[in-house]
Amino acid sequence: MDTVVLILAALVLAGRGIRLIYNARAEPRKRMLHAYSRQVGLALVPEIVPELSSRIYRRERAGIVGSMVGLVLGVATLLVTNGSQNPWNGLLVVVAMTVGSTVALIGNDSRSAFAPVAEAPRLARSASPGLGDYVTPLDRTFSLGLLGLATLGYIAVLGVIAINPDRVFDDVSVRTILWPAGLLLALATAASLVTWAAANALLGRGQPAGTYIQLAWSDAFRSTTLRSLVGIPGIIAAVSSCVLFLALSEAIHRPEPGSIGEILVGSFTIMGPVLIMVLVSWSVTSLRNRSTTHFLRRLWPETAVELDRRRRARGAAGDDQPDDRPDNQPRDRPDQGSRTRTPA
Repeated sequence: MDTVVLILAALVLAGRGIRLIYNARAEPRKRMLHAYSRQVGLALVPEIVPELSSRIYRRERAGIVGSMVGLVLGVATLLVTNGSQNPWNGLLVVVAMTVGSTVALIGNDSRSAFAPVAEAPRLARSASPGLGDYVTPLDRTFSLGLLGLATLGYIAVLGVIAINPDRVFDDVSVRTILWPAGLLLALATAASLVTWAAANALLGRGQPAGTYIQLAWSDAFRSTTLRSLVGIPGIIAAVSSCVLFLALSEAIHRPEPGSIGEILVGSFTIMGPVLIMVLVSWSVTSLRNRSTTHFLRRLWPETAVELDRRRRARGAAGDDQPDDRPDNQPRDRPDQGSRTRTPA
């Protein structure tokens, strides 16, 4: 294993551990709460701040621990497969951390969602929200699209290897090229089925809430969980394609100038970075306001309109601070006319 990779992994692991300890303090937990409030577009109401702070801290802690586990597993995989010669191994470790963090967040949120609740009067909706109320069509399409493209790419590569233009694969161990990417593609396919079942199970779970603001915050947490859940198959599929194309580009040694082999090496070398850029662009897009407040626009439209109005006013005034004063809560209270109170 490359010593540099081991040192960097150790430094990142130590940094994650320090952040885990630091976030246990009161001030960082307060900042996390305010940041999440701005992200989802909901005001902080004093009565539920302690509960929200505790829940957000647990989510942050789960994400850090999950990324640490992903880091250890990623480095261990490189050790076992002796993959230290690949210059893109750092990307694979980062993706392992991302998947580990996402899985841990989903596990934490799912545990909260399926925890037993006390018998008490609570609010109920006339119609249960669906996946489209929490996750934007772009996020869902992008994830399934990456899975579809990865599958088509894998089939195309199988065809290229079978044709073997200019005999460029005569000295290549095809098994060593195809099995890692094929395994990841199979995992992505399985993940799409598992996440579909998990999303339906989560959507079928009730959201105990005694007030409208509690119900809106419950929607916020559920939206974050489902957005992370939907993204897992796409992430794994993109990594599968990266592994496949980079392995192919390294497998063909010194092709003849102008030959089909040279064209294949160039295309395989380009496709890896392109997929990385697509993945990064998707991640950035998913964190934009229109994605994080999608649930407001679908389930609490009056609150979304008020949020947009206040943000435009703050932007014109140059004020980026969140409006989380207690006297602001009635304006931010989700539309009560469309909801009914029923016994638990």
